[in-house]
Amino acid sequence: MWMETLPDGRFKYVERYKDPYTEKYKRKSIILTSDSRQAQKKAQKLLDEKIDKAEATATLSDITLYNLVDEWFTHHQKVHQIRPSTIRAYKAQQKVIFKKIDKETLAKNADTKLFQTFFDGLEYSNDYVSSIKSQLNNVFKYAYRMGYIKENPLDKVQISYSKKDDAAREKIENKYLEKDEAEKLIKELYRRPSTYHAGRLAEFMYLTGCRIGEAVILNPQDFDNDYTTVAITGTIDYGNGFRQAKKGPPKTPTSNRVIDLTNRCTELVKRTIDETKLASLTTNDYLEGEYLFVSKNGTPMPYNSFNLALARAGKRVGLEHKTLTSHIFRHTHVSLLAENGIQLAAIMERVGHDDSEITTKIYTHVTKKMRSNIKESLEALGM
Repeated sequence: MWMETLPDGRFKYVERYKDPYTEKYKRKSIILTSDSRQAQKKAQKLLDEKIDKAEATATLSDITLYNLVDEWFTHHQKVHQIRPSTIRAYKAQQKVIFKKIDKETLAKNADTKLFQTFFDGLEYSNDYVSSIKSQLNNVFKYAYRMGYIKENPLDKVQISYSKKDDAAREKIENKYLEKDEAEKLIKELYRRPSTYHAGRLAEFMYLTGCRIGEAVILNPQDFDNDYTTVAITGTIDYGNGFRQAKKGPPKTPTSNRVIDLTNRCTELVKRTIDETKLASLTTNDYLEGEYLFVSKNGTPMPYNSFNLALARAGKRVGLEHKTLTSHIFRHTHVSLLAENGIQLAAIMERVGHDDSEITTKIYTHVTKKMRSNIKESLEALGM
């Protein structure tokens, strides 16, 4: 603190401090009528109070929307264990956001009207639009906690979901296969040498309910000595391509689990291990490693290749009306367990779900059909 004598005989006491956000030095001052030791102590106290108040009320309200998203994303990754695939999904959504909203928009000026207009102009699936809104909502919740804004503009935004998309969503039976359909599709994949590898992966997911990312990163060490259980401890990280793939963190905490394998699944695993070992010895440019469910070159089975093989095989056996992606085997596993009276909680534990709308819908759909069959059986008995 220093003192300056003013022309009118009063005394100006000045203290300099560093703004915690801008890191620039600023000044606070107080004017008193005395320069006594007692006055100096009083001035110091008043200046300290002024500086404390300034630091407490300092704000980054002029932060741009782009910088806010970046700050939130950095914080979010430090606090949560986020899979590489989720990071890529977040970044892809951010590209969509800033393709339509100016990066220099100030966060404090980003109101409900701005985001309502933004969402009204999107032409994506309902699920994808919901994901974008969820990310933005988290960004502005963070901004509110940090004191950058007074209210969350996303709270009042309403999304007009596509009726066409909703209608497709209701066809829940197309998201899983009946037992005979699943067996027919798997048999068709095995029938052709070009899709034989896809057949092994399809059968394993059908028998265990695994996600494709969990299955393709498995190696023999993930199974017990007798191949009667498998430990699911992560999912594939293919950020650098499938040839450089590695095991990443699980999708959710409940995804870490141990799955009991049927005799059929145990035999499939043993056969797959033997076949991949033989392929590694006889195939040129075969990726060294012990992954089980691989392409013809030994890389973990790429999603696109698998889904393409699935769609083509499905068309050949009359299942083109089904939603033929890797997830259909997971959903089929859920439906078969429900059909056999397994409780929803036990099913979700087996497939590693803590909360899944689609799992619940499939379970509800199948159990409703079962109740209908009970009534028909009783009617046939004259009861």
